[in-house]
Amino acid sequence: MRSAPRTAAAGPRVLLVEANDMPKWVGGSVPHEVHVVPIGLMYVAAAVRAGLAASDVRIVESSLDCPTDEAFVALLQEYRPDVVGIRSIIFFVEELQRLARLTRAHSDARLIVGGPIVQGLKERLFERVPEIDVAVKGEGERILPALLSGSEASRTAGVLFRDGSRVAENPNAPEIDDIDALPFPAYDLIDLDRYSDQLSYAYNHRRQGVLVTSRGCSYSCTFCFRPWDGLRLRSAGNVFEEMVALHHRHGVHDFYIVDDIFNVSQKRAMELFDRLIDARLDVRLYFVNGLRADTVSEAFVDRAIAAGAMWFTYAVESASEQIQRQMRKYVVLEKAKRIIAYTQRKDVVVNVSTMYGFPGETPEQAQSTLDWLGELPKASVLPYHFCLRFFPGCEIRDQALAAGFSQDNLDASVESCYHDMPVGTPTLSRAEMTRGVLQYHARFGLSNREAIREAIRTLSAVGYSEQEILHLYSVLRRKETPSLEALLEAGV
Repeated sequence: MRSAPRTAAAGPRVLLVEANDMPKWVGGSVPHEVHVVPIGLMYVAAAVRAGLAASDVRIVESSLDCPTDEAFVALLQEYRPDVVGIRSIIFFVEELQRLARLTRAHSDARLIVGGPIVQGLKERLFERVPEIDVAVKGEGERILPALLSGSEASRTAGVLFRDGSRVAENPNAPEIDDIDALPFPAYDLIDLDRYSDQLSYAYNHRRQGVLVTSRGCSYSCTFCFRPWDGLRLRSAGNVFEEMVALHHRHGVHDFYIVDDIFNVSQKRAMELFDRLIDARLDVRLYFVNGLRADTVSEAFVDRAIAAGAMWFTYAVESASEQIQRQMRKYVVLEKAKRIIAYTQRKDVVVNVSTMYGFPGETPEQAQSTLDWLGELPKASVLPYHFCLRFFPGCEIRDQALAAGFSQDNLDASVESCYHDMPVGTPTLSRAEMTRGVLQYHARFGLSNREAIREAIRTLSAVGYSEQEILHLYSVLRRKETPSLEALLEAGV
């Protein structure tokens, strides 16, 4: 963690905290942890410094920099912030509660909370975290500088705030139309060497360049949390400029793209690829979030690989046409299958994300997804088969309640870790879900020696060290994996 230098006319001290509880994320203590640079706070910090040049800003990630109460209290006492801004997702509400409680007990700082948790819970967030002064439900790059400049919460669009005994909610702030105009994230406020000691989005140890090249999505899948109304794209030139700056100034070669759907504009993607090819930057691209498979072309795959892409993630979710219609994703499954197979033949990492536990999903429909995966040339390199979560603010919660789901079970799904076994649904029992998960791993995942062997071969081919592969599987298996031989022996 680093601070911006103080100036003579010192402005407010702003401590920005990413609420993260890594043991909860993976379901217990793990020998190696995944920590991704807090890109959202880095954008906000850059905007604060651009708008209030005299501000002193520091960024920390709670589970990395101050995992204990004592460590966070020591930070508050050493830094003495005027404002503490905490970003959180709903999954980490307990970590947010811990940080807010300690802030109120050991600091006079104003407490401002942002992130997806605000849009999801709104006034209920103040009930669960009573220490909050203001919550930002929109993009923080304009709202936080306005609050720091003295704008009253009651007159600031895009916030919720305490008004006596009630919580008031202001109208949404206008979305930022020209996201090319935003300052690049403040990488100078984090320690890239420290993050390279952790595992990245792609489970390797690299100096991380995390790219947000768009905001929003042009689709309306019912399971997806949508913090933004529209779709806004950065230009290929703007993205390229950021990559060049990170490459030259910070020695970044590995870029992890986290857009909802990067390939929403093939023209823009191809222009970026061409710029990278012409520049010969020696970079590696990871599409760690889901590309939409049925709109990817062979030319896209070829050009992406020529530009440095070596990690593709295709989000299919379900092979049931009925489930596709219900969740309004409408993937054309035959097109998706063709492009996934094409990419798998290129000897790069290809992950296929699928889910189970949809409202009304039957055992036969859940089985159809596994059988569809079995028609691909290879298994997904990583076992990406997840139980659906029902986050507040997502339409699928209403679909689930209409299908007879328990409200308590929906709420529990939000705060359970990704390895927790689900409780079952009205149409897919817990036993049936468990059998499906075991079948998945027996055919494609952690119980299939040949699938693991092929994954090791592919990861090695794209430059993963043996240590990185062992650390990756240690996280997936939630126990130390001492050698590749031991890993293969476990896969039986």
